[in-house]
Amino acid sequence: MQIQLSRRKFSAILGASFASTVALPQWAFGATDKLETVRVVLGVSAGSMVDNIARQVAELIKPGYAASTFVENKTGAGGIMAVSYLKTLAKDGSNVYVGVSSPLTVYPVTYKKLPYDPDKDLIAVGSLGTFDLALAVGPMVPASVHDLKSYFEWAKKNPNDANFGSPGAGSMPHFVGSMTARSAGIELRHVPYRGPGPAVLDLVGGMVSAVVVPLVDVTEFAAQGKLRILGTTGDARSRFVPNVPTFAEQGFGEYAMGVWIAVFVAAGTPDARVQQLRGVLKQGLAQPEVQAAMGKQLQAAKWGDPEQLQQNIRKERASWKKAVEALNFTPES
Repeated sequence: MQIQLSRRKFSAILGASFASTVALPQWAFGATDKLETVRVVLGVSAGSMVDNIARQVAELIKPGYAASTFVENKTGAGGIMAVSYLKTLAKDGSNVYVGVSSPLTVYPVTYKKLPYDPDKDLIAVGSLGTFDLALAVGPMVPASVHDLKSYFEWAKKNPNDANFGSPGAGSMPHFVGSMTARSAGIELRHVPYRGPGPAVLDLVGGMVSAVVVPLVDVTEFAAQGKLRILGTTGDARSRFVPNVPTFAEQGFGEYAMGVWIAVFVAAGTPDARVQQLRGVLKQGLAQPEVQAAMGKQLQAAKWGDPEQLQQNIRKERASWKKAVEALNFTPES
């Protein structure tokens, strides 16, 4: 699987695919006209799994929602800057946010103050699917380390190298890595990055011993023998790496879970626009070709209505809140 594509090549492939499969009639979503230009905002760097999904969304909404689209990577603070930035933009439906769990479920219970209120400043359009996180180790860790238990044992014996990288401070990968290590009786020094790509490159370069990032951001490097995937966070083994056991199988499932990816707009966006966007995305994602394209990145590409998404957000936030209070966890710990 090719994880990183040039923007031009990626857009060309998606444009040809989606335009031919989801040319939806405008009248299907009422009398609301298509917007001239729509910006798709996300909080991670280009070339990552979430970036690739966001670019697919940008192509997917063209037939029934926007004449043209562009993607803006607003990186920093593990996605906080992207959500904050969305609040400053026009609330006419021309600005769409593609994001993952952390800013809505983890950050509200780990940061004392956020520049946004996830319950008041965002409108959920719907979810696109789920993906697994993975803990992978690089050349700093000896080949004898083959699972999570042996990695944590090695880390205890090598405290100077007991570290791991994640896509950002306070992100769900950060949280999963730190909390899982604590449950194993070890403190790992956290090294935050601006997205998974830089973290993985430093892992391969021997700058950190491990990373916790979206699984598909490390599968290609694993296939090339440049790193080793020790565990995945889903309920079941990933179809991408079926030989790799889950965290739960290895006795470390308490803080491991799959991550959803979803689409939001800023509060104040007219309901007619929200409904139009929702209709375009839901019908587009039902197309087999679109599911196949997104399925190259996601464990499961499946539309989720906003009511179910909001329910998941509340449930996950309550779960993380209990963990934070029990262990006195902060984004800096």
